Amino acid sequence: MNDRSFSIFSMKPFFKRPKWGLRSRFLTYMILLIIIPMSGVFIIVENNNRTVILSEGKKRGLSNALYLAALSTPPLLMYDYTKLEQNVDEVAKEPDVAYAIIIDINSRVTAHSNGDEFTGQILEDPVSRNAAASPVQLIQEFRDSLTGEEIWDIAYPIYQNSIKWGMVRIGFSKETLKEEVARNRRDLIVLSLIAILIAGAAATLLSERIARPIRKLSDGALSISRGNLNQELSIHTGDEIEELSETFNRMTRELAKNRDRKKKLISQLSRKNVILKKAIATRERLEEELIKTERLRALGEMSGGVAHDFNNVLGAILGRAQLLLEKVENLDIRKNIQIIEKAALDGAETVRGIQEFTRVRADSRSFIKMDINEIIDDVIEFTRTRWKNEAEARGLNIEVYRDFGEIPLIMGDPSGLREVFTNLIINAIDAMPNGGKIHIFSYSDGDKAVITVTDTGVGMSTNVQKRIFEPFFTTKDKHGNGLGLSMCYGIISRHQGKILVKSREGEGSAFTIRIPLNLPGGEQYSLPSSEAGVIPAKILIIDDDEPMRSVLSDILVQSGCHVDGAGSGKDGIDRFVSDKYDIVISDLGMEGMSGWEVARFVKERSPLTIVALITGWGTQLDEDEMRDRGVDFVVSKPFRIEEVRRLVNQAMLLNESRNK
Repeated sequence: MNDRSFSIFSMKPFFKRPKWGLRSRFLTYMILLIIIPMSGVFIIVENNNRTVILSEGKKRGLSNALYLAALSTPPLLMYDYTKLEQNVDEVAKEPDVAYAIIIDINSRVTAHSNGDEFTGQILEDPVSRNAAASPVQLIQEFRDSLTGEEIWDIAYPIYQNSIKWGMVRIGFSKETLKEEVARNRRDLIVLSLIAILIAGAAATLLSERIARPIRKLSDGALSISRGNLNQELSIHTGDEIEELSETFNRMTRELAKNRDRKKKLISQLSRKNVILKKAIATRERLEEELIKTERLRALGEMSGGVAHDFNNVLGAILGRAQLLLEKVENLDIRKNIQIIEKAALDGAETVRGIQEFTRVRADSRSFIKMDINEIIDDVIEFTRTRWKNEAEARGLNIEVYRDFGEIPLIMGDPSGLREVFTNLIINAIDAMPNGGKIHIFSYSDGDKAVITVTDTGVGMSTNVQKRIFEPFFTTKDKHGNGLGLSMCYGIISRHQGKILVKSREGEGSAFTIRIPLNLPGGEQYSLPSSEAGVIPAKILIIDDDEPMRSVLSDILVQSGCHVDGAGSGKDGIDRFVSDKYDIVISDLGMEGMSGWEVARFVKERSPLTIVALITGWGTQLDEDEMRDRGVDFVVSKPFRIEEVRRLVNQAMLLNESRNK
């Protein structure tokens, strides 16, 4: 060892100094080291305690305001001032509530916890004026001139249908909170002094147990480096080295704990890996189910369109065959025509099977009891790949929120309703090309279950909203076929429910579905017999399918009616304007102008004119919705001649009753 090297063993004179000198210095240093950080901790903790206490107090005041607003909204809307007074009196009983006030739509006091003399007044103090002018929640702080208390004035507006109907105000006193802050400050001071005293005592003891044999410590460090963490040093020298050995032992124990903790973490990680693999497998199964659902949905949309087109073709074939049967007397020819008629009827049954597959028929044979909230949860999970995985892959953020109320079990078709909510969520995703939020609310309203799906997307114009549920109408150009929402409409109609849309361009859309909680037995729509013959009528037929228009015209002409035809909605309207007709019969799905638009135009111009729809989509049309749109009768394609004749008789009888 050279002259400049040294060892702690060469510091014997240092350890021979009087203990009081080392102990005093060590104690002084330790106390200073405790006092300085303790002072900072005291300041931070005291400020944090004060902030937390005041924050919690403010939250409690805001909670009282929200509670009073929720409690008082119904009586405020119904002008139930007695109930409002009871509400403010109840809230005013809460600790630290100085006053409770309810303001009506005219800024007048309807209830005041401090006395009836304020009722009907408009409060003009600055705090009241600021609260009345604020369209949103407002918290103001002021000192009461009478009591000297510091008060939080919490104002919470009450809105109904975007109209501010009034406001509730809570005066929340800070005096109790200030006392609590002061009490905490005193407790902190006491605790700090105790901590300093304890630290001083500990420093006194530690100053006597610092010195330790360095060799043992060195051997112990070498043993640790070799992996032996179970050793324990026992040194009782009464100086600084002994404390160092205790620190060494603590370090050894901590290293042993960390080693055990590491083993435990590795074991936990292994178990979580297994759980993660299972979760991934479950997610893959869900994604597969979603893919299947998407395929079935696409197949259902295609099948629905095919069914509609086949109904037009079969209608022309069946009509012609039945017309020939009325004219032909040759038995062999009649037999062949009857074979054609039977084949057309068999084809119609096949089409009805397709419509049954696509869930657009208005019956309830497949209905079961189900939890509508659970159905929506399933759909949210099934569509997660679209609104989360695919969106995030494109750098978009789409969030789905749910707010479910208590809804009793309802009768319905789970598969069909899943189709509805899947369509709505996917349409919402498509309407948010830059990301956004989807909110789904559910609650019971009387005898109805109500579900609303909103998005923050691009929205729709008024014209688009009018046609959004029409088959084959789409705003997605080549990316859509216009059948998704029409199928939703059919499925909800099949549940005897309603689906409505509200939207503004650039402000998103909201689809609201109302389904009866207890579905009543439905009545089949039927037309009376025409055994007594057909009542002569002047009829306008509008259909862009020429074979169907032609056969329908021949049936009616042969029945003694005067018939005019038009190949489009616009041509039909032009004919209707230039002439007078007893009955207008229109197809539903036509290019340019649909049957709904024809019906609306006819009813606006001539409310007494009978409007009938003959359509391949008839099984999904709701009777109430049909009449709301100006349609008096619907006959589904393909139809029998007798159905058309009964339609004419019923229409003429209805026309006669309207003209009396």
